[in-house]
Amino acid sequence: MYKKAILSSLLISLPLAAQDSADEMARKLQNPLANMRALMTDNSIGFNTGATDDTSFSFQLQPVYAIDFKEQGFTFIPRGVIPILGVEPGTNLPILEEERRDRSKSTWGLGDSIFQAFVAPHSESSIKWGLGPQLSLPTSTDRALQGPGWGAGLAGVITTNLTENISFAGIVGNHWGFDGNFNVMSLQPMVFYNVAAVPGMSIGYNATIAADWNADSDNRWTVPLGFHLGRTFDLGDGMGLDISGGPYYNVVRPDGAADWQFRFGVTLLFP
Repeated sequence: MYKKAILSSLLISLPLAAQDSADEMARKLQNPLANMRALMTDNSIGFNTGATDDTSFSFQLQPVYAIDFKEQGFTFIPRGVIPILGVEPGTNLPILEEERRDRSKSTWGLGDSIFQAFVAPHSESSIKWGLGPQLSLPTSTDRALQGPGWGAGLAGVITTNLTENISFAGIVGNHWGFDGNFNVMSLQPMVFYNVAAVPGMSIGYNATIAADWNADSDNRWTVPLGFHLGRTFDLGDGMGLDISGGPYYNVVRPDGAADWQFRFGVTLLFP
């Protein structure tokens, strides 16, 4: 009860003076194609994972540095995904190579990193899109945390505003490891309802559906269902802070995956 009360107080009780600026920052962070510079985190605590039904952790640093080419008519959006993992024996995570999931002890360390680069044409349409390659690097610090290693893939983004208060974005891609042991599709739908009465506050869905094409059909899909609550704060001078979190239950999951997870993120937005 105390944790819920503290979170509710933090999200609702801060000053309302910077309503326009906080709302604008929140809308930018909800749009993967926005012209922004930010250090994002996408984190999850997975419960009842692996052979021991223990807790596993996945923390991701995601730096974004968009460059707007006005005369050329497009925005270039490079971003990185740097995973820091703490997994129990037998834990199944889509970002891990299937052969590496069978281990005898819990392991902490750095996973394989991914670099993405989207090109988003400027458009007057309410529907925006972007497309680009992604490259993975063998940065894992332990064989138990190995993912695609050297690999590549393609990803696409689409965004739109469904209503004045509801925004939608989706990222879909597939990534292959050059050694043939990694072939994973990811689909990340993001739906946000922006609460007009509280500046920068949103309620929505933001999780990743994954399919491991190398796995057996009954162990292929991970499908989380849940919600999150978030709030963006204007820190002044173009700086912003976003805090979000919420529970997700894996309605479809392979052996060793979490029954349910708590996803949370902290993001710094730079001018």
